[in-house]
Amino acid sequence: MKALGGLKVFVTVCAVIVLNYMVTCSLAANAAQSNTGNSVNKHTRNQNPVAEATIRLPYDNLLKMRESFRAGDAGVVNAVNLLQKEADSLLDVEPFTVITKPNLPASGNKNDYFSFAPYWWPNPDTEDGYPWVKMDGKKNPHAYAKTSNKTALNDLMDSTQSLSLAYFFTGKKAYADKTAELLKVWFLNEETKMNPHLKYAQAIPGKVDGRGIGIIDARGFYRVLDSILLIKPSQALTAGELAGLDAWFSEYLEWLVESPLGIDERKTKNNHGTFYDYQVAAIALFVNNEKIAKDAIKRAQKRLKAQITKDGKQPLELERTRPFHYSVFNLQAFVGLAKLASEVGVDLWQYPSAKDNRLKQAFDYLITHSRTASTMNGTQESTLRKYDFIPVLPDYAHKYGVSIESLRAHYDPEHGYWVDCGLLFLSPNFFKAELATTTNYKPCRY
Repeated sequence: MKALGGLKVFVTVCAVIVLNYMVTCSLAANAAQSNTGNSVNKHTRNQNPVAEATIRLPYDNLLKMRESFRAGDAGVVNAVNLLQKEADSLLDVEPFTVITKPNLPASGNKNDYFSFAPYWWPNPDTEDGYPWVKMDGKKNPHAYAKTSNKTALNDLMDSTQSLSLAYFFTGKKAYADKTAELLKVWFLNEETKMNPHLKYAQAIPGKVDGRGIGIIDARGFYRVLDSILLIKPSQALTAGELAGLDAWFSEYLEWLVESPLGIDERKTKNNHGTFYDYQVAAIALFVNNEKIAKDAIKRAQKRLKAQITKDGKQPLELERTRPFHYSVFNLQAFVGLAKLASEVGVDLWQYPSAKDNRLKQAFDYLITHSRTASTMNGTQESTLRKYDFIPVLPDYAHKYGVSIESLRAHYDPEHGYWVDCGLLFLSPNFFKAELATTTNYKPCRY
C-alpha cells in the first residue's frame, strides 16, 4: 500500500511538471505571436508599446498602401514605380561620410561633424574677414557646398528614405542592402563614421567653433530611424549592427540631453527649440527611453502655447526674413511631435483644448493667408513657396476633417511632393486618374 501511495505521489508530481511546461510553452508562443504584430516591436518596455514599427511614418497606413500596390491600384502602382525609379538611381551612389569635408573642425578630427552657420558671411570691414557677420535670410553658399557635411547628411537622409521605402513596397533586397551600406558607413565603420555629437555644427569663423543651434542640422534623423526599422525584416543589418546603431543613437541622445550645447538648444524659443524636442523624442522612442521622450513632449506642450497665439500666429517665426517658410517649418516639427506624443498617450492635436487648439489655429492662419495673399512681407521671401506646406497637409486633413483634394488644388497640385507624400501619409483613394500617369516626383521631406 505504501508503494502504491508513493507511486500516486510520483505520478501527480510528474503531471504537475508536464502541465507547467505546457502552460509555459503556450505563454511563450502567445508572446512570440504578439510581438510580431504591427504596433509592437523592439520599442516596447514593460509590455507597453511606445512606438509603432516606424517612428514618424504611419505604419498601418503604409501597410494599406502596400496592399493596394500589390492589388494593382493604378495610381498607387505609378507612385511606387516612381519611388522605385528614384531608388534605382541610388543603388550605385558612393556612400556619404563626414570624413570627406574640405574644412576640419576646431578639434582637427575628421570624424567630427562640421558645418558653417548658414546666414553668416566674411566681415567686409576687416582685412581677413574675421569675425564673420550675420545677414539673416541670406544663405552663404559655403554652408551648402556639395562637399560639406551638411549636404552629405541631407543626402543620407533622402537616400536612405527612398531606398528603404522602395524595399518596403517591392521587397527587393538590393534596396535594403544599399540602405544598410549607407547606414554602416555613416554610423558604424571606424574609419568613416560620424562621432555621436554636434559640437562643431554651424561654426562661425572668428567667433565660435560650434553652436547649440547647429543641432538643427540633424533634425531629420527621425527619417533615418524610420529607414532602419523599414529594412530590419530584410536582415541586411545583422543583430550586431542593429545593436551598434542603437548604441550610437543612445550616446548621441545622451549628448543632446546633457551637453552644454544641447542644453542651450533646449532653451531656445522658436523653431530651434521645437526641432530639438522633436529630435530628442524620436531618438528616445527608438532607443526605448520613454522618460526622455515624455519630457520632450511636455516641453512641446509648453512651446505650443508660448509660440502660437490664439489667432494662430507664430510671432517668433513671423519676425524672420522668410516668415512663411519658418512658420511652416516650425509647424512641421509640431506635427511630428504630435504624432510621437500619441505613442505615449498625449494629445497635441487638440492642445490645450478643443476650443483653444493652437496647432489647428496655426494651420488655419497660414492656409487662410496663403489663399488671399502672395507674400508675408519677408525681406528675403518675395513669394510664398506653397509647396513647402505639402508634407504636413495630409496630417492636417486627417486630424481636422479637411478635404485633401481642396488642399491639393490650392497647394501646387502638380508638384512632385504630392506623389511621395501621398504615398506615405494618405489613403489609396487619394490617387485618382491624373495621378495614375503623372511623372512628377520628388522625395517627401516629411
